[in-house]
Amino acid sequence: MNWFKGRFKYAFQGLFYAFTCDRSIRLQGIFGLIVILCGILFHCSLNEWMMLIFAIGLVWFSEIINSCIERCVDYISLEHTEQAKHIKDMAAGAVFIISMLAACIGLYVFLPKLF
Repeated sequence: MNWFKGRFKYAFQGLFYAFTCDRSIRLQGIFGLIVILCGILFHCSLNEWMMLIFAIGLVWFSEIINSCIERCVDYISLEHTEQAKHIKDMAAGAVFIISMLAACIGLYVFLPKLF
């Protein structure tokens, strides 16, 4: 049972570190809270909440993975190489794709409520 509890401990330590030490993840957290407040304000249905929470989770997940990739690249080599730049840029591109998907979900949920 201690092994199982340890998994949660490490996971929460990782999340705490991610949200306290990475500005991009904190910013996405603020955007997520704004979306949640808008969901409360606009009285979203259960299905709308599921879409919004899924989108927020995907963005947080992709931002954390992006930060891990960037730190791994920096850990492997402190030199600024073209290959390292491509790796970091591709990871950032993945976050951009997920963020655009989340924006589309937000528009799908909130636009009808505005008009």
